[in-house]
Amino acid sequence: MNFRRIFAGMITGAFVGFGVFTIWPSCLARWNWLGGWLAAGIIITTGWFINHYAGLMPNKSDSAWVDMAISVWLSALLGGTVVLDPVKGLVRGAQGLFHGASLGVTLPTVFFQLIGATIAGYLLYSIRRSDA
Repeated sequence: MNFRRIFAGMITGAFVGFGVFTIWPSCLARWNWLGGWLAAGIIITTGWFINHYAGLMPNKSDSAWVDMAISVWLSALLGGTVVLDPVKGLVRGAQGLFHGASLGVTLPTVFFQLIGATIAGYLLYSIRRSDA
């Protein structure tokens, strides 16, 4: 296990998680749909390129897959989200745990998301089982 690569992947995940809820809405508010496309291209493509194409996030064939999407999810859970309201502009869409949001209210959503992801993972396994 190469901790230097994992650390670099962690920094990239932090950039992606931070960028999705700060840079992306700001670009969308400033340049409308073009800003949204540019931000998506810069944030997601950069994170994907570094983590997956350059191989900083170690996903070996005999290990469980870890993706930078978990960084985005944790950023939203901990820091909240910012959304673009057509009338008010950039507004906070949801409070994160660092802003004092209640984890108890969030747990049913997290629980059902985990169930949905488990079902999706099992279906993927069932469909692609013959590939192995």
